[in-house]
Amino acid sequence: WNVNYVSGDPIGGFQFGIDGADITDASGGAAGDAGFMISASSSLALGFSLTGATIPAGEGTLVVLTLDGDSPVLTGIIMSDSAGADLGFTC
Repeated sequence: WNVNYVSGDPIGGFQFGIDGADITDASGGAAGDAGFMISASSSLALGFSLTGATIPAGEGTLVVLTLDGDSPVLTGIIMSDSAGADLGFTC
């Protein structure tokens, strides 16, 4: 399941929840390309860089989730710039 994004600013990190399905894996996408550390529990995905790398402004697939369930909804979206400031993303 692709989590897509459109951003006018570089992305330094992200966190979001999933309702209606359980996350079994999270990897790849622009976050993987940028070398982000990607971590997930059954209901939360988190990505950031230990080196200060960012995902360039633009659009594409942020991260690819493997889900158990068929009604996923993103919740509690937090997207930040390289300094940790909220970018104000919404669904």
